[in-house]
Amino acid sequence: MVYHGAVSARFNFHRGSPALDFVGTLGGRAFVPEERLPDPAALDAWIREAGLVDGRTHATAAHLRAARALRESTAVVFAALAARTAVPRAEVAALNEAARASALATPALAGRQLHVRWSSDRPVDAALGRIAADAIDVVATRRERLVRCERDGCGALLLSASRGAPRRWCSMETCGNVAKVAAHRARVRAAAAKDGATGGAAPPTRRRTIGR
Repeated sequence: MVYHGAVSARFNFHRGSPALDFVGTLGGRAFVPEERLPDPAALDAWIREAGLVDGRTHATAAHLRAARALRESTAVVFAALAARTAVPRAEVAALNEAARASALATPALAGRQLHVRWSSDRPVDAALGRIAADAIDVVATRRERLVRCERDGCGALLLSASRGAPRRWCSMETCGNVAKVAAHRARVRAAAAKDGATGGAAPPTRRRTIGR
């Protein structure tokens, strides 16, 4: 899959945080990995769609290598937390180091709606720094809400809205719908198998007798 700067890439932003969305740029991790950042232009497209910095970016091959390394460190940390296992210290150190570049981005209020715009003289580095900073924030304040999509064949890392209401799927339109259809088909097959075991005949009726 190759992306070009003039074409909108097919990225998803529904996992609950920028860092989790960035982890999702490598799909099918548990089965057949799908690289969604095959070249620097794809990285530019993702940063633009994520809205991490204002203006155009010009990622290089070095940026792409750094981005993929950050993505995998983030994935390892999140996966360990979701599984309630020990977090590798080397990956934590990598996140801490990458987050230093978040200081390269400066926020400012803009427009009548006073939305935030992030500017930087080194926009790609700043964007990667903001991803790392977001990952640190998730680990520090929202780690208990990390879950995995329940659909067979997905297992994407997600962030629930609250601890009391864990997410089950990436989204209802994608994995949720697929899971519901699969569950319905399984029920139909189970009912058909049960009907076949009884020969499809209705159970015998019992005659009702009236005592005198």
